[in-house]
Parts: sequence; structure tokens; C-alpha cells
Amino acid sequence: MAILFVERYYMIMNLLCALTCLLLNLTHCFSPKKLNISAATTSDSDWSIAGATWYGSPTGYGSDGGACGYGTAVAQPPFSSMVSAGGASLFKSGKGCGACYQIKCTSKSACSKNPVTIVITDECPGCVTESVHFDLSGTAFGAMAISGKDSQLRNAGVLQILYRKVECNYVGKTVTFQVDKGSNAYYFAALVEYENGDGEIGRVELKQALDSDTWLSMTQLWGAVWKLDVSSPLRAPLSLRVTSLDSGETVVASNVIPAGWQPGGACGYGFAVANPPLYAMVSAGGPSLFNNGKGCGACYQIVCSENPACSGRPITVTITDECPGGPCASEPAHFDLGGKAMGALAKPGQADRLRSAGVLRVNYKRYNYLLKEFFAACLYRGTNIAFGMDPGANPYYIAFVVEYEDGDGDLSYVELQPAGGNFIPMQEMRSAVWKVNSGSALKGPFNIRLTSAESHKVVVAYNVIPANWKPSETYRSIVNFK
Repeated sequence: MAILFVERYYMIMNLLCALTCLLLNLTHCFSPKKLNISAATTSDSDWSIAGATWYGSPTGYGSDGGACGYGTAVAQPPFSSMVSAGGASLFKSGKGCGACYQIKCTSKSACSKNPVTIVITDECPGCVTESVHFDLSGTAFGAMAISGKDSQLRNAGVLQILYRKVECNYVGKTVTFQVDKGSNAYYFAALVEYENGDGEIGRVELKQALDSDTWLSMTQLWGAVWKLDVSSPLRAPLSLRVTSLDSGETVVASNVIPAGWQPGGACGYGFAVANPPLYAMVSAGGPSLFNNGKGCGACYQIVCSENPACSGRPITVTITDECPGGPCASEPAHFDLGGKAMGALAKPGQADRLRSAGVLRVNYKRYNYLLKEFFAACLYRGTNIAFGMDPGANPYYIAFVVEYEDGDGDLSYVELQPAGGNFIPMQEMRSAVWKVNSGSALKGPFNIRLTSAESHKVVVAYNVIPANWKPSETYRSIVNFK
């Protein structure tokens, strides 16, 4: 048995990435020490048998994204379309995201018998026939073939292959944290990408500024996305500690999330809160208003009169975020208003005075159950309901944020109808984000049926998500509740 020993080394560089290195303004990267550089073997004894299929375009990258959350990065270096959805034993409920494997086929005449390296970036929930199954991208499946025989190999059906786990080595790439657009001062979530070595993540922890020894454990939200809920505002810059699943190796990214990072809101609306039709007239809601995310999108009229700076005129705000701690949790109802909304309660020229008044007593109203009348209905003139696709959405996992619902503003049911199929109930994934998992690929165009929470009105957005939909895109309907 020939063994090639690779020198084990560490290079610790706790540096912030310059903004010019960012693909998105919410992506933060750092230069970690090398994770788990260990002995690699060339023996045939460590290969095991698995099943393999392929999906998507014959020369593509599977789906536009995947259940791990990497989005269209799967088509770019270092993944370069050499990716695979994994059955349950590989996906590991998302803990298998980022793992690297060598695969090769020897059972067909078109097989090259040469190993190729792939990364788990998606889930194949229907791949349950074999104990281990790779549902490869068309590119990765074809890479196992003799030159010019890739089409022949793709026509082979379910292929028996050999596989073994290997270490990831993303030359020139450092671990990257892509902050979830729903993050805010009380809720932080980030996608973790490009981990050398094991590739899989066992634990992620966060430490705040000026906190020398307290690491807060994050929980896996979905795929490679990890989250943390806190009761008091997070103090940036934030450091993140990542521990690999198998080896237990740990790297620390000190101050990787800078003090100027941009939050979005726990409802998932992101920077849309600052633009029409919301115009920053928004509020985080205490537990009774946020209602575990079901209150997202609800509109309220509020007015203040007890402070001399109050105008006494009502304003309308939309719930777009959560305020889980402090006075938000100690009062029956609490609005943690955006600065613009707070200033709008004031007399002309008194906005700053009102903002510095501390906890302000306000009156609010929304719905009169006796009169069955909405006093503060949402009315987004000229804007119809929109569906913002989740970055991790794929044919087996459809997820989107629902925005700009007139009337009630909040939703009790969301249902999805694929082409030629029936309506499928969706689950509230987080706040205003709804999802459905499927054992088979769902094909568009999709109809979406929405039921409002209070009035129980129903609207259907026909063919609103096209057949060629893409993750992270927003699709606007031509319907609304008003």
C-alpha cells in the first residue's frame, strides 16, 4: 500500500477582507488556518460502492443553488459545477454540506475509471433506494466518462460507482460568511462557505466586540446556514469560530463581520424596507406583534400624544422585524420603530427631541372585531404581491419570501401548484418565508394561492413563478388583496 504523506501545516491570519473582495456587500471572508491537512492514501481498499444519477442540464450544475444555500456559486470556481446532491447518508440533514468526495465508475464501457472530485451542495430527498447515493450535476456525471463518451454514460440510468471521502482544498479561497438578508441586531444568520479539510461543519460560534472569552453557540438553521437569536442587540465587530464535523479542527475569524454590517430584518424583507412601498415606515414588533413571524407584513396605526413633541397625528407602520428582548418583551405590545417612523410621530422640527425621549407611550389600532373593519389596512398603491426566491431554492426545495400584501398584511396559508399538479400546502420556514420540500422535482410555471390571516380572503397568483425561475430572483404578480 503506497501512502503519500502531505506535510501538515498551519497558517493563522486573522484578517478582515477588504470590501473589494466581496461578491456581495453582505459577504465577509477571512484567511483561516488550514483545516485538517492529513495523510491521503492511494489504496483501492478505501473505496466503497454507491449509486449515482444526474439531474439538471447535461453540461450544467444541477440546480440553481441547492438545499445547502450556496446559490449560483455552485457554477463558479472553486465548485465549477463539480457538485452533487446527496442522499440522506451524505446530506446528513445539512451537516454534510461542503463535504468533498472522489468518485469513479468502472461498471460501464464508457467509464474512464479515473477519479473525479465533487462537493455536496444539495439534497436528494428521494434518493433512498441505496444506502449511499450521489445525484450529480450533469457536468460531474459526464466527468467520469471516457473523452467523448459522456452522453453515452448519462444514458446509463442509475450507475454503480465507487466513492471515498477526501479533503477539500480550495486553492486561493478563504472561508466566507454570507450574512442572511433577514439578519438584524437581535438575529444573526450566515451561510458558511469554502471550508478546506473536512468541508463539513460541526459547530459555529459567535463572539461580540469587547467580549474576550464568551462564545455563543449558533444553531443550524438549514443547510450550511447557521443562526443566533439574542435578547439584547449584538455588538459588532463580530468574530466567528468554526469547528469541523469530523476532525474537530477549529478556526477563528476575528472581527470578520465589521461594525458597519447592514442588517435586514427578521421577516426576511432585507433592504426592501427602505424602498417603496415601505419607505422605511417600519417597526420591529414585540412577541405579541411579531407572533413568531406570523405578524410579518401586518400594518398598524399608531399615535402619540403624551409627550410635548408628539404631533397627535396617526401614522401607519408595517411589521418587518422582531424585537424579542428588553421592553419589547415586558409590555403587552411594543413597537420598536425605525428612526424615520419614530420621527414621523413628532411635530415639525421636533423629531430628534422625540427620538431621545426613551420609551414612548403610544396608542395603536388595527382591527375592530365587532365592526369587522380594518382601521389600519395595508395599502401599497401600485404594488402587487411579490415573491422573492430563497438563495437555496431548487426543484426539490421551493422557498420564497412573500411581500406587499394589501389588507391584513399577514398570511395564514400559502399553497403552491406546480405545472400539471395540485395545490401543495407550504410551511412557514421563518417569518415571511414559506417553503415546500418535495421527493420529486417540481416544475413550473407555478401558481401560488394565498390566504390572509385575519379576513381569510384568498387570492391566486397564476404562473407568477416561471418555468425557468432562478434563486434570489424576485417575481411580481398582478394580484393583491385590495
